[in-house]
Amino acid sequence: MTHKPPARLGPGRYIALTSFDENQAPKTTRVWATNVGGLQYVVADANSAKVLRIQNNPNVLVADCDHDGIASTSTQNARARVLGPEFTRVTINWLQLTYGWLFRTLMKVERGKIDKKVAIAIKLTSNS
Repeated sequence: MTHKPPARLGPGRYIALTSFDENQAPKTTRVWATNVGGLQYVVADANSAKVLRIQNNPNVLVADCDHDGIASTSTQNARARVLGPEFTRVTINWLQLTYGWLFRTLMKVERGKIDKKVAIAIKLTSNS
């Protein structure tokens, strides 16, 4: 199966992704994100605590944030889903198109670790 990124991507930005541990305590991390087809896509280490928390509880909070992780908008309710390995490389390609040389440089440092990463799709839900 081959994937091609859409001709036009939404604006790239960082998001503050808040997932919840088994005690419902919030854990927030800043992640690279790209908007494709109305969903936010991010990549994370497959064995990270964030991935485990999302697998256990897909309800998350998201907010636009700056490079330092400081939220620039109010949080929104969302649902996250860890995608299969076939989506990891295409998501990395989308992030490279969104962030350009900055993300490509990071991926050069991460070379050899791509197989240890997973893609996560995030869909906003109603705040009501």
